[in-house]
Amino acid sequence: MKHRGRLIDNLHRAETGPLIEEKEFDTKIVVQAVKRVVEKYEINYDKSCIVPSDDDLADRVFQAGFELAVEVGVFCQHTSRRILWTKEELEDGLRHCPSEVTFGIEGDAALVSARRPEQDSRIAVTGGPIGVSVPEHLYPPLMLSYANEGVFDGIDAPTLESTYGYPIKADSPWEALAGWREAELAFEVLGRSGRQGTSLGCVGLASTELAQLSAASHGGFRPIDRHYVAMLGELKTNYHMLSKVVHVTRIGGLMQTFYNPIYGGFVGGAEGVAVACVAGPLLMNQLYMASTYGARPEHPFLNTNSTPEILWALSVAFQGVTRNTNLMLHATAGPAGGPGTKTILQENAAISIAGATSGASMIAASMSACGTNAMHASGLDAKICGEIARSIGGMSREEGNMIVTRLVDLYLEDLQNKPIGKRFEEVYNLETIEPTSEWLGTYDEVKNELEKFGFNI
Repeated sequence: MKHRGRLIDNLHRAETGPLIEEKEFDTKIVVQAVKRVVEKYEINYDKSCIVPSDDDLADRVFQAGFELAVEVGVFCQHTSRRILWTKEELEDGLRHCPSEVTFGIEGDAALVSARRPEQDSRIAVTGGPIGVSVPEHLYPPLMLSYANEGVFDGIDAPTLESTYGYPIKADSPWEALAGWREAELAFEVLGRSGRQGTSLGCVGLASTELAQLSAASHGGFRPIDRHYVAMLGELKTNYHMLSKVVHVTRIGGLMQTFYNPIYGGFVGGAEGVAVACVAGPLLMNQLYMASTYGARPEHPFLNTNSTPEILWALSVAFQGVTRNTNLMLHATAGPAGGPGTKTILQENAAISIAGATSGASMIAASMSACGTNAMHASGLDAKICGEIARSIGGMSREEGNMIVTRLVDLYLEDLQNKPIGKRFEEVYNLETIEPTSEWLGTYDEVKNELEKFGFNI
């Protein structure tokens, strides 16, 4: 357990590190450090290439991100202290990180392994309405639309709108109860789909640690489920997140972590986002000691990670990390489009191809319609990510770039129109849990487009 043997030391550092005001951390430490390493390692965004295949560039982005991680560390909001490690300590943490993990049990078990760019090896896929708010009575049919598909290795959680009909209040008994309500409904879905051993993502609604700690205990979510812990932007944590880390570590559970830097924010443009997407997983590995590490850079106005500059940043960062470490990275599909639109399928396809060819171990699909529109999600949204992962083989980055570029040309202009599509009950039959013929027809149209680009699902 050397990987998770740093728990006590990490908590100690969160209370004894250098004191600093959060504003100063943002505007001086992060901003200046990002600018310095971007210039030092001569990192420049090439608008003509969305999925780069320049190994030297990827390695320079990794070196810049590693240097950023050492220089900046992680800011703890509850103690106003910086949690810092030396270069040697981060290197030691990477030596002990897991390079494979199993999701689920028995017939529903799936192996997830570290990958390299262009590697012809299996890519794991999880499906679910990530971040999307869902009323309790529609939770089972919506989640069954994912569970009934045969391409997902795990099912991800939405956000419940209420618990037993009552509003959910953060940091209150209602949040603790809501965690149990989510577990209750999630296990109902697994039972109805015959996938009792499938790994669940949890807890989707945990504003603080209460829902996670209560529901991830006896009779609730299991160690084989993937327990969510976020790194806050930019490069921050707090006691809510660290309390989750303590609990998941002590129960020996899987931990799925993620970090979502903001394009145009404190880390700057595409170059800074790329460097941050290296530093984030390195620091999460050291502090959270997780199983998998995700990054979903976000556009400040479109709320998506499917724009060309963000796809470039994600791609080159993933290449840098996967070429130089055994960290298992997951690319989260966060499209602007919603159910019933071609846009969401094209965006999800572009994100999946960029991530897979750049060494991602897993695709998490999807945060449909930016994850901010209630019930705007469906199993078919995410299925395209699964089918791509099962078909992509050892596709080269050059070929991936060609396909992604053509896809971006198809959907980019439409992103400005906020194509959130339709609610789940408008694109699926609630009794049969099957997509409408119209939604299936749109799906087939996009598959045909991919075939014209030379990619057969």
